[in-house]
Amino acid sequence: DGVCDFLDPDIDGDGHPNDDDHYPLDSSEWADTDGDGVGDNADAFPSNPNEWSDTDEDGVGDNSDAFPNDSNETLDTDEDGVGDNADAFPSDQNEWSDTDGDGIGDNSDAFPNEANEWSDLDGDGVGDNTDTFPTNPLEWIDTDGDGFGDNSDAFPMDGGEWLDTDGDGVGNNADAYPLDSSKWEEDPDYAMIGVVVALAMIGVLAYTRQRHD
Repeated sequence: DGVCDFLDPDIDGDGHPNDDDHYPLDSSEWADTDGDGVGDNADAFPSNPNEWSDTDEDGVGDNSDAFPNDSNETLDTDEDGVGDNADAFPSDQNEWSDTDGDGIGDNSDAFPNEANEWSDLDGDGVGDNTDTFPTNPLEWIDTDGDGFGDNSDAFPMDGGEWLDTDGDGVGNNADAYPLDSSKWEEDPDYAMIGVVVALAMIGVLAYTRQRHD
């Protein structure tokens, strides 16, 4: 402006006298209300000495914004790297997603895509809620409800049988000879002989008692 700088009352020509200009050599700034070293015009938070920039324009200063470049996130309470807004478990550092919406985080959910299952104690691939034998990795269903799993039940559709020791196709409970695969029923002739013998013994006992009387 034709006046020597040391004599010019407004060196940067911003309309603010040098004595009142916090930035006398910067025409774009003249005040620093919060004293953070960043002029009010460039300071996104002119009254907050701890903040001056808001890169993602979410209203939270970059210094306190856990995600300064993501306008959808500002906090990460559990510090798991996933913002609270997107984190299904914002207070659990080990979980952040629950794909099936069952309330159990995907990381600990044995069945993250199945809302009805989340645990598999015996590791057999069948969830505990549907596994009839949740602690037995060799069994998971009991079709006939006899207490014996289908995998080990020789008769999975028959609630009255589960073993066939001699492998003759007749269950031990109905097999008169469970250790002999060549037979499974009592011989009717032998059965009749047994009846006759029993009756004879009864007759003898009755006769003997009568004589004593």
